[in-house]
Order: sequence, then C-alpha cells, then structure tokens
Amino acid sequence: MRSPHSRTTTRLLAGLALLTVADSRAWAQAVYPAPPPAKAAGEQGFGEVPWTELAYSARKFFLGAETVIRAGRLPAKTLAEVLPTSPMGRQVLPLGTEAVEVSVTSDLPFGRDEAVKVFIDAATGAAIGGEKTMLGRSAYHKYLRYTEGGLYTWRSSPANERESTLPPQSWTRRKGYLVAPSVTPSQGVSVSDSYALIYLVTAARLDRRGSDLRLVMLADDRYVEMNLAAGGLTYSRVIFEETWPGGSRIRRGDVLVRTVRATARALGATESSEDVELGFLGMRGALTMYLEVGTGLPVAFSGRVQHVGELAVRLDRALLKGAPATDLAP
Repeated sequence: MRSPHSRTTTRLLAGLALLTVADSRAWAQAVYPAPPPAKAAGEQGFGEVPWTELAYSARKFFLGAETVIRAGRLPAKTLAEVLPTSPMGRQVLPLGTEAVEVSVTSDLPFGRDEAVKVFIDAATGAAIGGEKTMLGRSAYHKYLRYTEGGLYTWRSSPANERESTLPPQSWTRRKGYLVAPSVTPSQGVSVSDSYALIYLVTAARLDRRGSDLRLVMLADDRYVEMNLAAGGLTYSRVIFEETWPGGSRIRRGDVLVRTVRATARALGATESSEDVELGFLGMRGALTMYLEVGTGLPVAFSGRVQHVGELAVRLDRALLKGAPATDLAP
C-alpha cells in the first residue's frame, strides 16, 4: 500500500544505502524530565522546531540519493492563493492564523528528481494540501487538497515525448480524482502527511523520556495509523555541518540520542503489519529514528524498503534558527 503521492518511491530507493547509524551502544545514565502524556496529533499542539533546513543522504555501491527538507511558517490566509479548491468533498482548512510549509526535494537514482511541498496546520499538524513534481522517467505533476474523509488530486503528465521536454504547466494528459476510504478516523482526529513526518517528530519533542505520538496518514486508498514511542538512550556516531545566522561548526563524534520506534497499521486493523507502507521514503511496517537529546534533531533514521531491505539515512547538514547551546556539542 503506497502513499497517494509516492507510488514510485519504492523502486527509486534501490540506490540508497544501509549505513551505520549508531556505532556506540553504551547506555547513558542520565535523567531527563518526563513530558506530559502525549496525545494524538489532533489533540495536542506542536511547538516550534529549531531548524529551517535539514539535508540527508544515503548511498549503496555507485548509487545514492540526497534529500533536503525545509520548513517555515506562513499566514494561513495565503493558502487560498496557492492551493486550488476541491470540486468534491469538504476541504480541510487551517484552524488558526498560521500554517507550516514543508518542502522536500530529492535527487534520486537513474536521473529522477522529486520536489514536494505540503501545507499543514501549525497547531494540530493536519494536512491541508500540497504539490508534487516528479521529473525524469514517468514524469508527473500533482496538486493535492485534503478533504474531510479523503484527498482530491489533480494529476498531469506529458502526453508524448515532445511534451516531456516542456515544463509541467504545458503537460496535457490530465485528470482529477477523489480518494475517499470507507474506514475513516474518528471525528476530531487530524490527518497528517507523510512528507511532514520529520517536522512533526521534531515539533512533538519525542527526544524526551516517556513521550509518544499517534499520527494518521493516507496511504493509497486506506488510512494508516502510525504510533511513535520514545525508547532508551544511546550514542550515535555523527558527522554533519551545523550553520546558523552568524556562525557554523562541524559536529563530529558520538551524540546522545533518544531511540524512537514507529509502527503502523491500517486504520481498523487490530495489529501492526509489516506490509503497511508508512508513506515515508517507501519504508514499510516500522521505522526507527534517532533524535538528539535536548534539541529533538533527527540525526538518522532507518527502516525496511521493499526490494531493498534495511535502509538507513543520516544527516549531512542542519540550518538552525539560532546558535546552538554549547553543552550539546559532542
């Protein structure tokens, strides 16, 4: 089961690598204040994240992929100017005055480039809409608009070889359709977007002891419930660049991280399934994330990808909003 806007992601990830995420497994004997019990995404507020841009990479043999994630807030009223209105269903609207724009750009193997932009509610994490462009083989462009109970998609692609050399706005093979699963979340539960996962995990501060989070996302024609739970502490060997207004540094060495485990099940199912696609980089069944304690920064994550096996991705660069605390440096 695949995300409505990531049907080709699994085979593209065949060029990604299994990397070492944590070289040291010594448990730290540290005590951190426990946060209040976490609630479902639709019931809890998300805070600010300390970064505006994160760059990740993974490699295998002579192939590799790089992904850059950017996030920023914008006035909610501007969404009417950038998102089309769904002709079917009651569309999701931001609850407050602010929304968050999360963009994900990826250089993928075999000459394919992916650019995704999603808009979510700043307080609840609810997905409002977005846009996705895939260039290269089997190119397409999509506008996405979430509705209460589904997702409306406007899809365009080149009608012939000549059109494949033109920009997406010139593609003439077009269609629109509504995906409305029969099993829907309970009233009041927000539906998030998988491309905003890194942002939401950071904003929920899952690096704190005892924290957890439940997210509901749309995958193909079914809703998927993802449960994320903070585990123990360990050390992860890192090397990445941190930059902020007025400064920069190279993080190199062992960093104290909180292990966060994510499992998924189709909404309405009683158990988690290894066959459920998480909608995040083609990973299926489960996902392990390593968040720096004190900042919530995801320095690495790993999971299983169909036809690839175990996949691990690590952080290469972080653009921060402000200077980091010196006592968090390795």
